[in-house]
This record gives sequence, structure tokens and C-alpha cells, in this order.
Amino acid sequence: MAEAKRTEKRRFPRIELTIPVKYRDFRNDSIFSTNFSVGRSKDISVGGLKLAVGKHNPVDTKLDMEIELTSNLFAYVVGKVLGGQDEEINGVTHRYDRVIFLEMDKEIKDALTRHIFEGLKKKG
Repeated sequence: MAEAKRTEKRRFPRIELTIPVKYRDFRNDSIFSTNFSVGRSKDISVGGLKLAVGKHNPVDTKLDMEIELTSNLFAYVVGKVLGGQDEEINGVTHRYDRVIFLEMDKEIKDALTRHIFEGLKKKG
């Protein structure tokens, strides 16, 4: 019997979602009052995100991140940069870093999971 081919290698469902993300080198501090950069997610899952950045972060850089899931729900997560890529869209180069989540509170993980599945339901 032939095995079904797996077209998706990801462990977690991922949705295209553009939301603000504050990030900086890891300090283990969830307060983002100063010294941070702001990017936007291109897509997100419970396991990580693709982050639009001004300049790429080095591979294996550990990051503090504050993800704005809604206007009143902010998720603090710790991530690690897996790599970066440039994409040209309408003649403009966009830089993206692939980031996996290393640490996340259970409540945040549950909220992010709900957020993603709501997005998947809307997508159809």
C-alpha cells in the first residue's frame, strides 16, 4: 500500500496574518518600553512566525518578542531566528526572518491557537 504524501512539513497550522511585533535581543524581560525594533508578521503559527524586519537578525539570535494579537491582547514570547530571506514584491525588496518560539505561557499559547483557528475558519 502506498503511503500518502505529506505536502505540509509544518507541525502547526499557519495562517497569513499581518500584526505588529516588537522584538529585541533576548533579555528575559517582558516590558517593552525602550530599545526595541518593530516589525510585522507575514504568517504565524503556534510554533513560530515569519517576521518582516528592517535588517536580518543573525541565525540563532534569541529574541524577546511582544506580539499584538488584538488591540488589547499582547503575547510575550521568546523566539530564536532560524534564518532569513528576501522577497521582491512589486519591485521592492522585503526582508523576512523565520523565527521559532522557544518559550510561551500556556495562556498565551491557548489564545494564539484560538486566534489561528478563528483565522482558518474565516478563510474557509
